Amino acid sequence: MNKIAPIAVLLCVCATWVQASEVRGEITLAKEMVKKALPPAVYDLRGMAVHERPGPVARPGGLNRVAVWLEGGLSASGVVTATMQQRGRRFEPDLLIIPPGSKVNFPNLDPIFHNIFSLSRTQPFDLGYYAEGKSHEAVFSRQGIVQVYCHVHPEMYGVIVVTSSRWTAKPAADGTFSWIDVPPGKYRVVVWQRSAGLIHKTISVPETGSVQVKFSLPDDDIDR
Repeated sequence: MNKIAPIAVLLCVCATWVQASEVRGEITLAKEMVKKALPPAVYDLRGMAVHERPGPVARPGGLNRVAVWLEGGLSASGVVTATMQQRGRRFEPDLLIIPPGSKVNFPNLDPIFHNIFSLSRTQPFDLGYYAEGKSHEAVFSRQGIVQVYCHVHPEMYGVIVVTSSRWTAKPAADGTFSWIDVPPGKYRVVVWQRSAGLIHKTISVPETGSVQVKFSLPDDDIDR
């Protein structure tokens, strides 16, 4: 009996371990889709006159600025400290996904002034003007989408997604994403894109195996 007991325990552990599944997804960009019209950012360019040589501005769009997460089930543990730096009149990275209560640093690496702010309902803020080598920060306590701009350079744009989900992702270059060890149950897969806004699909995760979900988004590069 004593020799059989460890085997029984091992079988129980294995049975518990496999009670989780994989969620796989794919996001495709459809050029024929009509993009959702979004109102332009409303703010005053309150900056001082800045004399600078304009540099190249990268085209946003594609899958580079798409966030996806899984709502329901376990929440993310702890908070993080992230960085969204300003370099070449761009935000790098221009998309962050963080849990509530996390802090984001905004260092200025350009030889010019920036003034980082947001009018988003989730968390409006204004960091004021600061020069190269300086860094200001903000703590994001509420879940939602925070769109970030610069008062001096209206072409600068970034996004901070604040979610308590344990499962978050940015799609790979081919549009795929996946999460493993997802406990069985009902969840909602949420995708955010600037043109499409928030879209979601409800899925049922089995005790074992995998479930797949697909999304089709407008191509942000159209007409740019």
